[in-house]
Amino acid sequence: MEIQAGSGAPDFALAAHNTDQKVSLAAFRGRPVVVAFMPFAFTGG
Repeated sequence: MEIQAGSGAPDFALAAHNTDQKVSLAAFRGRPVVVAFMPFAFTGG
């Protein structure tokens, strides 16, 4: 999926860190949000 600069982010939901709850981007609509993806964070590989 390609996202154009300046367009809104598509809605998605991910598991919250250390919980079984899901966090949805839609829950933060209208507020500034920084989303960072760190694959294999804190691993030796």
